[in-house]
Amino acid sequence: MALKREHLVDIDPDTLEYVSGWPRIKKSIFTILTTRLRTRIMRLWWGSAYLDAQDKPMNFETMMDSIYEAASKINEYEPEFNVTRIVITSAQANGEMQVRVEGVDLIDQQNRIISQAI
Repeated sequence: MALKREHLVDIDPDTLEYVSGWPRIKKSIFTILTTRLRTRIMRLWWGSAYLDAQDKPMNFETMMDSIYEAASKINEYEPEFNVTRIVITSAQANGEMQVRVEGVDLIDQQNRIISQAI
């Protein structure tokens, strides 16, 4: 007999309200990509090197490193989401990148897409 899984519940740091499901997953993905490694005191291993690409020339190698870093860290730290595709849709001279993350919500089995400027 299979057990029914439910979405994790978290607290939204902006509104301080409970959040679960796709809104929680989106916030988690954004947090994973914008937290630099070794910046959380009790979890030095948590975060990603995704933002390190902002300080480098935006060439093919840098874009591939960014995509690999984002996909591997999201799959490692977000238990309710599995990345299927990541695309950097634009990169600005000021270091801001528009990233599109596609994947599957593992609880609802729904295909989901998030597009975020980081």
